[in-house]
Amino acid sequence: MQDHVAYMHRSGEQPSPSSCDLAAADGVPANGHHRPGKAVTASVYRAKIAGHSRVVTVSWSRDLLSHAFAVAISGADGAAAECKVELRPWQFWRRAGSRRVELGGGASTAPAPVRVLWDLRRARFGAGIPEPRGGYYVAVEAAGEVVLVQGDMRKDALRRAACAPAEAEAVPVARREHVFGRRRFAAKARFHDQGAVHDIAIECGGGGEGGDADMEMTIGIDGEEAVQVKHLQWKFRGNQSVTFSRAKVEVYWDVHDWLFSAGTRPALFIFRPIVLSSASAPAGMAAGLLDGTVSTTGFCLYLYAWKLD
Repeated sequence: MQDHVAYMHRSGEQPSPSSCDLAAADGVPANGHHRPGKAVTASVYRAKIAGHSRVVTVSWSRDLLSHAFAVAISGADGAAAECKVELRPWQFWRRAGSRRVELGGGASTAPAPVRVLWDLRRARFGAGIPEPRGGYYVAVEAAGEVVLVQGDMRKDALRRAACAPAEAEAVPVARREHVFGRRRFAAKARFHDQGAVHDIAIECGGGGEGGDADMEMTIGIDGEEAVQVKHLQWKFRGNQSVTFSRAKVEVYWDVHDWLFSAGTRPALFIFRPIVLSSASAPAGMAAGLLDGTVSTTGFCLYLYAWKLD
């Protein structure tokens, strides 16, 4: 999905900082293939591991045949490590455990051991959703410190790791989700890892017989229409600042591949929270992004919407 982000940069827009660009770059395989119906989510963090700032991605995937999570660690020095765990229903013991991996391959650093710990024995999953809603933890420990805990069982994770949390905890920088549909796409998502869950609905219609009529698209948040785009075949890329439930979000969309690539690649929607200064008003958001009175949080939510035949 690098082409989407690159386009927004060329057009003078800045949908996300470098951390978000990095999170988007590996969101979709380079050849565009993604197994239809395979639910995938990923949370991307920055954490200090082995003396360097690293990108840590915790991803979850699920379909009719498989359910798994993975923890991938990478850094600018080239060091990398990955731990993947398949969750098979008949292997209950796999729902709690730990695994050591080696963070190696860096040009200037020695290999460093990293431990991934998890407990999903009480995890609660929604229908078709790969990531637990609660009752679990996935933790990363390095050099005697717990640098990351995902889930609502933080105390259990620290007790299991038998070490203290790191002074500088991991910072969430992005989240990716893949959704599927024909004309309507729905997702429950947080705009940051500790935020409230919001209902996002994207609808695309029109076209008529033979596709002669104008296409339209709406984006709704928590049941309220936030964005309406008419003449979508001419406005297939764009952005708009929206306000809902006392929150402000910059919404970017790129549906070019929906219209011109016969469904072989997804549309991309980016939701980037905005922080307003006391002197800024919601009506002045767009101008504030340009003059500096409005800043973004550095966190981005990416939704990849795949059209099904």
